[in-house]
Parts: sequence; C-alpha cells; structure tokens
Amino acid sequence: MRDDTKAKPSQGVLAGFALLEAFDHGSGAIGLAEIAGRTGVPKASALRHLKALSQLGYVIHDTEARTYTLGPSLLTLAERFLAQQPSVPACRPILADLARETGETAHYAVLQGSDVIYLDIAESPRRIRAFVSRGDRQPAHCMASGKAILAHGDPLVVDALIRSGPERLTERTITSEPAFRAELAATRNRGYGINLAEWMDDVGAAAAPIFSGSGQVVGAIGVAAPFSRVNAENVDGVGRIVQRHAGRFTQMLTGRAA
Repeated sequence: MRDDTKAKPSQGVLAGFALLEAFDHGSGAIGLAEIAGRTGVPKASALRHLKALSQLGYVIHDTEARTYTLGPSLLTLAERFLAQQPSVPACRPILADLARETGETAHYAVLQGSDVIYLDIAESPRRIRAFVSRGDRQPAHCMASGKAILAHGDPLVVDALIRSGPERLTERTITSEPAFRAELAATRNRGYGINLAEWMDDVGAAAAPIFSGSGQVVGAIGVAAPFSRVNAENVDGVGRIVQRHAGRFTQMLTGRAA
C-alpha cells in the first residue's frame, strides 16, 4: 500500500498558492514583477502559474494595465469550505449577541499552525471600531483568540510556536518563552485570553475557548476594539462577557453546559 505521507508536495501547486497569498488587504491590482518579488517565484514561472490561475478564474488579468487581481473562483471555494463547517452558522446568533452586548466587533477564530483564522464576524454597531475580516490570518501568539486556543490545546503546538521565534509586533508583544508560557497559564486560570495592544498599539481584545463534545478546544470567540475601549482597566469585565457567550457556543455544539 502506498504511503501518502511520504509523497513529496508539488512545487508547482505550492508556488501557485504562494502567488495567491501575495494579494493582501493592502493590495489592489498588482503587476507581475511585484507578485514575483513578494513570493520569490521567478517571473517566468510566476507568469505561467498566473496564466493557469487566470484561466480557472482564481485571478483576473487586466491585459491593458498588465496587472492582476483576485478572481471570483476563490469565493466559490470559500463558500464550499464554510458549508462544511457546521459551527459557522451555529455561531452567528451568538456573535450577534456578543457584539450587541459589548458594542464591539465579535469574531469566531480557529487555529491553523501558528496562526488564527477568522471564520466569521459580527460588526460593532459603533462608527469607530476594530476591523476584522472573514478569512483574516493573524499570528496566534499575540491574539486573544490564539492564546485562548493555545492555552487548552496540544502542548506540542505551543512548543513548535516558541521554537519558531514569535515576532514582536509592538512593544507589548510577548516573545520570551517563560513569559509566554506564564501568559498561557494565566489564560487557562482566568478562562479567557487577552490582547492588550500586543498585535497593534490601538487594539485590545478578549477571547474565550470553544470545546467539542470530547473536550478538545476547537476554536474561540472574542471581541476586538479600539484600545481606548478595551484595555487593562476593563478587559476582565469584557472577558467575562465573552466567556459566558463562549459557554453558550460550547453548549450548542455539545448539548451540555461548558
């Protein structure tokens, strides 16, 4: 029997997805040279991959401007993924309640590698608010949701994250191993993770873990806000609200109280 775990990954596929990931939130239409520069893929190879992606609808090529943008086929894949995640529609009324009670942007995130990915959000009703998008990927070590998941997750994942050397994004980002392990222990004890300007100087957040029927952590819900509204003075009160709604979510998924 063939051992699929020993099969080497296709370098062409890896390069193709690297090209797609070159389009970040700050990117509109970008040219071949910039895409190749961001990814390290040689221009000739990048051009071949982009032609294939364009043919499949994953990128759109503006032949006059000689630029590329993301295409609608990506949205189709995203919708298929979300359709396979029963927890996403289940969390929506809870996120709406959480956003309404706190007045802040609420989100549902899962862990992938050393990052958290936001699967769903409920916007803050306020004009000035934290901006979180579905599909956003952010480093777990400095996000409240990342800490909430890591604190209850596989210790080997935490070890791997620490070995990778967590990046310092602000003066408050926790990067040393003793301090980070102490932060995860505090997160377990209080029941929710906090981010006090560790990702961005002007953002504060609190998030609590979601558990499956087997007791495994499967994600986290939380709120993010301008630091003037969620900070060291009130984050515990916000965290307790988040924890209560996370308990509702766990109960919904498992049929029993968290």
